[in-house]
Amino acid sequence: MAVEIAGFEMAPAPMETPYEKDNGQFDKGTKLGEAVTFGSHEEKPILGEGNQVSEVNFPKDAVDEWPAPKRIHTFYIMKFRSYEDPSIKVKIEQADKEIQRRNQAKFQITDALREKRSERSDLIAQLRALGEENRTFHSILDEKKKDMEPLHEALGKLRHANTGGRGSGLCSSEEELNQLIQSLNYHIQHESIPLTEEKQILRDIKQLEGTREKVIANAAMKAEVQKSVGEKEAIQDRVKLIGAGLDEVRKDQQAVKAKIKVLKEELEAIDAEIKSLQDELSTVIQKKDKAYETIYEMRRKRDEVNANFYRNRTLLNQVKELAARRDVRAIEEITHSEVEGFFALWNGPRSFREDYEKRIASSLDFRQMSRDGRTKSPDEKPVAAVRDSVSSETETVVKTSAKKAAKEDPKSTLQHNTAPVQKVQKDTVSKAQKDTVMKAQIETVTKVKDIETTPEHHELAEKENADAQKPPKATPPVVTEVDPVKLKEMKREEEIAKAKQAMERKKKLAEKNAAKAAIKAQKEAEKKLKETIDFLCSDILLQI
Repeated sequence: MAVEIAGFEMAPAPMETPYEKDNGQFDKGTKLGEAVTFGSHEEKPILGEGNQVSEVNFPKDAVDEWPAPKRIHTFYIMKFRSYEDPSIKVKIEQADKEIQRRNQAKFQITDALREKRSERSDLIAQLRALGEENRTFHSILDEKKKDMEPLHEALGKLRHANTGGRGSGLCSSEEELNQLIQSLNYHIQHESIPLTEEKQILRDIKQLEGTREKVIANAAMKAEVQKSVGEKEAIQDRVKLIGAGLDEVRKDQQAVKAKIKVLKEELEAIDAEIKSLQDELSTVIQKKDKAYETIYEMRRKRDEVNANFYRNRTLLNQVKELAARRDVRAIEEITHSEVEGFFALWNGPRSFREDYEKRIASSLDFRQMSRDGRTKSPDEKPVAAVRDSVSSETETVVKTSAKKAAKEDPKSTLQHNTAPVQKVQKDTVSKAQKDTVMKAQIETVTKVKDIETTPEHHELAEKENADAQKPPKATPPVVTEVDPVKLKEMKREEEIAKAKQAMERKKKLAEKNAAKAAIKAQKEAEKKLKETIDFLCSDILLQI
């Protein structure tokens, strides 16, 4: 990136032609050998023609009339572009979609929870109303029971008064007692009975006379009960009436209790649904938080990948501030250190170069330029598309090789008791060598794809494709002693060698074309320089 700063040094004044009106006109009688001096107001007229030439007002100092333009300092800083890894972008998009799905699920669950909670509140309101009604029935039952208690007590007293005398030998009234005593006396007086029986009757009469007070008390109590409550039949009618009312109240209370039971069951079911929805909501929120963590982690990785871009942007802002203060020396130091650091990184690990080329691919495509900075030919593919195709091809190659290795039949492999020489060769093939071979193959493929295509390149590529598409020659049947793994790696090495040779040929052609382009550019520059020199010489001759 270029940074321009207005300086203080003066540039040489532009060359002016002698045909401008402000500088006057030359005398017609001037000879070719005479010298003409510009910029002096004290010039004497030429001899013989002093009366004919008017005095020309040339400026004393050219700087006063034509001030020099401000000097512009131009500095170049390596620009790091931002790059978005497709895999990270895909993961961020997937996490974003996951968050949207979880948000929709969250909204649906919250709506369902809102509905269930409204239903629960309705059920609770109904239960409260039924509870109030049940309590009302309880109070009615209590009141009726309280009303029945004195009636039951009165009936008990009456029943006790009637049955108490019979069970204990007491008469129900004083009249009955008197009649009983009179009958006993009549039996003694008018009948002939033995002495022992007479004595027994006298003892009975004496005993009956002893119960007179109790009989009188029972009669008084019975009279009092009948006076306060009523007759026994009336009391029993009232008890029956209150009992019928109690039965109706109990029926209504049972219906209310049944409704309360149903509503409680519905409330328990709704509570269970609400609990399950809350658990589901917590699960959705956890997954949403996990998706947010994934996005945060992916963005952090993206920022780590673009650390040089952010540092470069901060540096550019710093340089702009220095340019506003016209601190040329500081900018020179910064640009020098930046360039040195960039080339140290460029000459370092290969990963930095690949990363930088990957970052500028879109910019080269936008400016219609090829990978090495040349103008792109019409039939040339974009740099980014070539890189994407190479990466996809390498991925497909790796996947297909893995699938083929998985599909290989173990029965088709050779027996282990082969020749000892081939056992040694098989043992020497290690995992590290396989990894290096695969890396070399991928690197050669990327290099071949990155080299710019030309008509000669296309011809070579077509020839190689034709050679590759030719059916392989018939080979004799493989001897059972040959190791298929070793044979496969030998074929792979041959393919890698062919790819390297093709890459070297294309590289040589590219260098040759670049040299031709450089020579052509140099010739054009020399031609332009020659034209400018000729133009300046012609201007000088015209001035003379």
